[in-house]
Amino acid sequence: MIKAVINVTAPRQQVFSVLSDYPNYRQWVPGCEKCSVLSSSGNTADTEIIISSMKRIELGVRFEAQPGQALNFRMTKGKDLKAYSGTYRLMDSTDGTGTVVIAELEIEVGMMVPKFMVDKMTRKMMDDTGVALRKYISSAPAPAISAAAPARRAAAAPKRRRARKILRVTKTAQGYNVWLMGETFAVKT
Repeated sequence: MIKAVINVTAPRQQVFSVLSDYPNYRQWVPGCEKCSVLSSSGNTADTEIIISSMKRIELGVRFEAQPGQALNFRMTKGKDLKAYSGTYRLMDSTDGTGTVVIAELEIEVGMMVPKFMVDKMTRKMMDDTGVALRKYISSAPAPAISAAAPARRAAAAPKRRRARKILRVTKTAQGYNVWLMGETFAVKT
C-alpha cells in the first residue's frame, strides 16, 4: 500500500465535498476522462471511471463516505486491474489553516510487471493527484457561509485539540527509522 500526505489550505468540509463530487473528477483528477455515478444510496455510490494514462482503463468503483472524515473506495469491476482500493482520510491541520489528507492506495496490475515499478507509478500518480487537488481547490470559489454560522462560532469558542502525530523520523547508526501513522519503515543510508 502506498501512502501520501497532502496538505490543502482549505477547510476539511470543502476538501471532502471536492473528493465526494464524483462527476467532477474529470475536472481535476489527472487522466480522468469520465466519472459517472451509476447508483447511490446514503453514503455509498457506485461509479464508472475511465482513466487514460499509459493505457485507457475502465473501472467500476464503489465509494463509501464518512462525511467530513474519510472516503473509502474499491474496484467492483474491471478487466485491466486485479485490484484497486484505497482511502482518503481527512484531518484538520495542526496550525488550523487547512486540511491534511492522508491518501492510501493499493493497486495490483496482475500482469508481469514488477511490484517496484507499480509502486513507483502509483506514488507518482498520487503526487500528481495531490498537486491537482490543491490547484483545483485554490481556483474554486470558497463555499458561502450562512449568516447564522458566525454567530454560532462566536457563542462557543472552539476547544484546542492536541495535535496527532502522523510522522516521526529518527536517525540511527544504520540510517533512519520513519514512523508514519503507526507503521515503522527502516531507511538505510
